[in-house]
Amino acid sequence: MAELDPLLRLRQSIAANEAPITTISSDPTSDPTDNLALATHLQFSSPQHSYPLETPTRFISSDKAVDLRSIWFAWQKKDVAIPDYIASAQELNEEFAGKDSASKVQNLVFVERLDLITWLEGASEESEYIKGLESDASATRSAQVASGAAGGVSTIPSGGAGARGGRTIDPRLREIYNGERRMGDRNSVLRGIKPT
Repeated sequence: MAELDPLLRLRQSIAANEAPITTISSDPTSDPTDNLALATHLQFSSPQHSYPLETPTRFISSDKAVDLRSIWFAWQKKDVAIPDYIASAQELNEEFAGKDSASKVQNLVFVERLDLITWLEGASEESEYIKGLESDASATRSAQVASGAAGGVSTIPSGGAGARGGRTIDPRLREIYNGERRMGDRNSVLRGIKPT
């Protein structure tokens, strides 16, 4: 079975009200911690699996993949005002700098953060900042081939060039068409037609 995308996994756990926990190791029995500066993994309960917090996700900000730590931080601070969110991110980054750690929380701008939170909550099905999965790309390609937009076998018209002239209309349908009002173009309707 293929490993599930961490961003999709986070969304599914939020929808199921089974919030993941941050731990200091990948071991499922390790003690959870609320301190993101100490945490190294995000542990999901059902099915049990953990992802390193440095794992890049499909969420793109400034042409760069955002790591799972920054995504989780943004989710935890979803109800906090923007200035408080920025201050919390700076405090956490200072804590990382004090430990001589290469880890860092990426500060998401308002629009990106709002888009991420609505996507994680399930309020929207797509996000302009989230790249599609590889399976989504192959599904798109298959749809293009099936519609004839790209590749595949070219379509053949059902009739030749003169097929329209030989078509007969059902007499009942012709009677209905004759009863309908004829519409002209805008100029004819506004100005009338010139007598010939």
